[in-house]
Amino acid sequence: MNAYSEPKQTKNQRRQEAREKARQLREQQSRQSKRRKVAVQSSVAVAVIAIIGVVAFFITSSVTPPGPGPRNMLSDGIKIGQGLVAERTDALQPEATPVPSAENPEGVAEIAIFVDYSCPACAQFEAVYSELFRTWLDTGTVTIEYHPLSFRDPQTAGQRYATRSGNAASCVADISPDSFFDYSEALLLNQPIPPEEVSLSDDELVALAEQTGVPNLGEVESCIREERFAGWLEEATVRAMGTGPIPVRDSQIPIVQGTPTVLVNGEEYVGRSPADLAAFVASVEDIDGAE
Repeated sequence: MNAYSEPKQTKNQRRQEAREKARQLREQQSRQSKRRKVAVQSSVAVAVIAIIGVVAFFITSSVTPPGPGPRNMLSDGIKIGQGLVAERTDALQPEATPVPSAENPEGVAEIAIFVDYSCPACAQFEAVYSELFRTWLDTGTVTIEYHPLSFRDPQTAGQRYATRSGNAASCVADISPDSFFDYSEALLLNQPIPPEEVSLSDDELVALAEQTGVPNLGEVESCIREERFAGWLEEATVRAMGTGPIPVRDSQIPIVQGTPTVLVNGEEYVGRSPADLAAFVASVEDIDGAE
């Protein structure tokens, strides 16, 4: 240690520092929320109208009868644990109510992410956080439950890319669930730009599965091309964004109003960096590995 080195922090000091950062983050978010309140009031009505319009679109224009959901997505999401291994569940049957995933052991935070694979903000979020998520999943610090949505179809130039990409991810969840994290990451990091004008073709969605090493590729390809889970995906989107409640244990929000929406042990996260998220996770779950 040289004269300019700082003494190594103890575990308790690191934990206290993480919690202090989390407290500061919450105070900053509160101040920002108050400053935005007046501006937001006028935009909330517009946002609500837009959400109602999206939900109405799904309710009135469904062309695919709802069928069983993908296996391993009984909660309308797929839960990824240590080593990128997916939790196995039965498929959600038509008109059945999603069942929240089992509670994690103490010390393992539950992260839930609602994502539309045609959403530019979701691609940006993935670019910022994917390395941290992979590290946490390698060590078993957290579980991450992904909930695909398809509300942005009207913004994909008639190519229905929200549905087609969400269906492709759901096919992998159903057939090769332990490859879901890698495929989901690849979908977002390879999102066409701008997604409002271009999208991946079905051939490219299949090729992306091959490139990420998804097994049972023939089955996955058939599922992608026939849009096997398009009807279920529409229903899951209506549940998450319209009828609620969202199927996440201890959720502090009744419905999703945009993507990405991120919950940690049911509390909504709105930070901007991996450090923010690490502090937030440490504040809601006593986790050494998140510091």
